[in-house]
Amino acid sequence: MFPSSLQRDFRLGLMTVAIASGCTAQLALAGPTWDVDYTNDALETAATAQIVSASLSPYINIFGRLSGYGFTGPGDFVDMYQISIDTQTMVSISTAGGSLGGNATFDSQLFIFKRKGGNGNRVRAVALHGNNDAAVGNQGSRIGDEFDSSNDYTVLAPGFYYLAIAGVGSNAIADDGSLIWPDLDTAGSTVFGNERILDNWAGQGAVGEYHIKLHAVNGFVPSPGAIALLGIAGLVKRRRR
Repeated sequence: MFPSSLQRDFRLGLMTVAIASGCTAQLALAGPTWDVDYTNDALETAATAQIVSASLSPYINIFGRLSGYGFTGPGDFVDMYQISIDTQTMVSISTAGGSLGGNATFDSQLFIFKRKGGNGNRVRAVALHGNNDAAVGNQGSRIGDEFDSSNDYTVLAPGFYYLAIAGVGSNAIADDGSLIWPDLDTAGSTVFGNERILDNWAGQGAVGEYHIKLHAVNGFVPSPGAIALLGIAGLVKRRRR
């Protein structure tokens, strides 16, 4: 394992690359639009999540609505989408507006789960990341680096993931009946879900329209050898100082 100072150098390098890449692509609604939720509601479990077939390359904009209770059917307090990651990728997921993009007309929460099972086994959602407020005074949400609140990107390995959006007041419940994320109160903090299995959702959260913006930065997660080189470069730089 690398010393914490080398890890910080590596994370700073990744963040710099991500920012440089993102600065050239801040065009409004760059990338494909996915707005199927307006006609076919995205539901709230691993088995019923809406599969996003549009490519994340490097942006995708997901539009939808949480409507609470309607005249028919169950309450619509959570929408869950299945996305696919083909290669190890840095991903920013936001309803926070500004340079991150996306927005919501309500106090939103964002969550990322990894898909488990599905090849002859019961499909499940394994909790990875959650966020309530993207920053102090910003009720939009942003999934970033759980170890560095200033980094707007998290690294996802190849596989299938579930992206969930809910209003404040709706809570993810684990298969033992407890809250998966008992504390999302720290603004700007991305909180790890401890890989607990999602069972259901509880509570009637805030509702309204939303726009989730996903930005992927591919090809900037180096091999272990490249990480070592980055660490050596960091040591040389500090020794020179």
